[in-house]
Amino acid sequence: MLEQRKQWIRKRFGDIGNTLLGKIEDTKDIIWPDLVKECEIRGNKLKFQMVKDIEKSAERIAEIYRNGLDEIIGNSEYEWHLVPDEIIKKVRTGDWNFYGCYFNGILILAESFHIIRGQRAIQLVWAVVDPIYRGKGTWQPWHEYLDSLIEMSGAQMVFCFVVTTHKYTQIALEKIGYRPMGFFIGGEFMGGSDGYYYRQNVIYYGKLFGEGKKHIQKFDTMELTEKAEKLVNTVKELWEYNEFC
Repeated sequence: MLEQRKQWIRKRFGDIGNTLLGKIEDTKDIIWPDLVKECEIRGNKLKFQMVKDIEKSAERIAEIYRNGLDEIIGNSEYEWHLVPDEIIKKVRTGDWNFYGCYFNGILILAESFHIIRGQRAIQLVWAVVDPIYRGKGTWQPWHEYLDSLIEMSGAQMVFCFVVTTHKYTQIALEKIGYRPMGFFIGGEFMGGSDGYYYRQNVIYYGKLFGEGKKHIQKFDTMELTEKAEKLVNTVKELWEYNEFC
């Protein structure tokens, strides 16, 4: 029996198939592209770009999150968005960054991005528009901008959770080809300055880029329970990626 089990040492588990495999050494490093896009929406001239000079910009970033995202209070995974010094520390790691929308030279929208280097992926973490600047038409063009940004970054995949207290982000992401990957019941701890919290049901969205599309495990090689198979079939239908089937 021991001799039989030795065959598993340094062996890939499952029937993956050699034709599907990519070389680890050929994967790209993920970078932060210096992409600038200007557009005019509803008569408002907007400029999308990386938030630079983080030492000077951190206070404004924190102000936007304090004004527009009360729900992260009490959640230590995200609460650092409210503290300028913590924002600076995160960006200095090289794995976190902020991009935003400027109107008349003022930062009015900020979004945090996190490189998950081992996964060759980027996570879109929290995007928020300062409430006093909402209604200027930033949301859809912003998501079109970030889609171009991710493609330039070298990431194979992007993913994020999306709130279910409104549909605006779901609509914006679906228009640029992002698809639901899962429904997480009580997936996010949502706090508040009033000292109360609840767990929000969220939808996870994702999109594959470049080499990420070429090395996906084929669905017919997956070992699934009956319940797991129902979920997979639903996601397959939503993604419309027949070449993965």
